[in-house]
Amino acid sequence: MKYTLFISLFFFNFINAQNLKVEYEYVNKQDLSEYSSESSSTFKRQAEEKLKKAQKQILYFYKGNTFYKNIPTEGFENEKERKKVDERTTSITKESFVIKPIKIYHKKNDPGFYQYQNFGDEEYYKYYAPKFSKVEYKDNVEQIEKYTCKLAEVTLNSGGLVKVWYAEDFPVSAGPYVYNSFPGLVLKVESPNFIVYATKISNDGKETDFEPMNSKLKVLDQEKDKDKIQEIMKEASKVKETHTDIRL
Repeated sequence: MKYTLFISLFFFNFINAQNLKVEYEYVNKQDLSEYSSESSSTFKRQAEEKLKKAQKQILYFYKGNTFYKNIPTEGFENEKERKKVDERTTSITKESFVIKPIKIYHKKNDPGFYQYQNFGDEEYYKYYAPKFSKVEYKDNVEQIEKYTCKLAEVTLNSGGLVKVWYAEDFPVSAGPYVYNSFPGLVLKVESPNFIVYATKISNDGKETDFEPMNSKLKVLDQEKDKDKIQEIMKEASKVKETHTDIRL
């Protein structure tokens, strides 16, 4: 009887695991000074207050495909400097705080990801296949949202160490950002730059929650993405406004 019950429960979890909605809270740990050393102290203080607040992110899993997005908080804009050029002209320098939308797509059996990129008028998708230097599975366990999670320590190519907590109760390989190659649903990621952890897991996700990729946008690989960003930054440097885009 116990054996039969176990098989039934496992099958029930497996069926439900094919359609998941996981809500996460994201906490930023980065130093704002790395974004803009020229920003005013007022701007930095306001931006730091925004970044200290946990931000909501959502993972949708449907039939092996995943769509990960954030719920951006409202930004703000300050007037940094005002200079009178002549009697009719005044030069105004502004600084703005913007948290860009995160949209990451992973297709079933595809080794890579498609990440939406938005720089002003430039929109495209970056395709990349993450590679880790090392992945070590540990004996550590932690309870997250009533589920027992196991620990995998991931060493990035940059040398950074990331702790990934995954729940084998969900027989799927899915998780936030690029952390989807583990034997269970990833419920928590601890990296040097951020912490993201699950706050609610349900079967509320639907196929219609998957925002479709825009077929009109180009898909660039990592190398071309770097070239595109350098090109955009070069053009932006010609504009006498200070814009700080926080990419979380």
